[in-house]
Amino acid sequence: MQMPPRRSLRRARAQVGFLLIAGLVGFVLLAWLVELVVGLHRAVSLGPLLAAGMAAIPAALWLGFFYLMDRHEPEPKPLVAGVCVLGALIAAPLADFVQSQFVAPAPLGIAGLDPFSLDRTLHAILIIGLSQEMCKYAVVRYTIYMSREFDEPMDGIVYMMACGTGFAVWINYHRLSGQHHEIYLSIGAAQAVVTTLAHASFAGVLGYVMGRAKFSRRSAPVRGILLMIGLLLAAAFNGQFTLVTGWVVQSGMAQHPWYAVAYAAVSAAGVFGLIWRFSQHLLAQSPFRGTGT
Repeated sequence: MQMPPRRSLRRARAQVGFLLIAGLVGFVLLAWLVELVVGLHRAVSLGPLLAAGMAAIPAALWLGFFYLMDRHEPEPKPLVAGVCVLGALIAAPLADFVQSQFVAPAPLGIAGLDPFSLDRTLHAILIIGLSQEMCKYAVVRYTIYMSREFDEPMDGIVYMMACGTGFAVWINYHRLSGQHHEIYLSIGAAQAVVTTLAHASFAGVLGYVMGRAKFSRRSAPVRGILLMIGLLLAAAFNGQFTLVTGWVVQSGMAQHPWYAVAYAAVSAAGVFGLIWRFSQHLLAQSPFRGTGT
């Protein structure tokens, strides 16, 4: 008996999604195997090309997975890829610039200062988190948001997660290659995978609110308040990620860098789980539900 086309397409998309996740796991395992086979039992310095590759590969795989989430009316691939590039080349550098204008890093780096002090918490949420999420928002808001292709609430999640994915490429590249920073290959690969998921998920929280607000019948002031709440929520998720992962690295557990990776993975997966629930709710209400897979 021939399988109905819609069910066949749904199954194919699930298989592709599984392969993309397997590719992410394989990416980390490959880095670990290289360490094992070559005998790299120490941190190494990565050149620009290798660092760029390690930042781009997990981004490409995650972007493909996020793209599959919009199963009813997938967005044009060039637009999704373009927003991802803008996240890397505009949102991330702009966030770095904004942070450099408002941050006083030396006092926050004093040894012995409570890692969860009010100063550090406000810095993590209102400086790092808010500036990063606002720059992601600006890229989407003043580009694809005004396009006719942004035609349902689910598009907010898709495009914001694409922007967050590109944003993570910039962060991962500079972490892996900048300032003669030495890393363990497997840990660097795992951090790149987790950081990409994290920044895409933080952006996805705001993307959900953006999509709902654009197609809401509420007044403009109410929509503005909803967007502000979404922005602050995304900044809070971002800030706690920065704050706690920084504490793990700087504490006595610094000799066990996988602890930081493990916490980051759990945190990022938790926020992504929230985005997944949001996306299923939007897909169930999608005006294109009868035309998709």
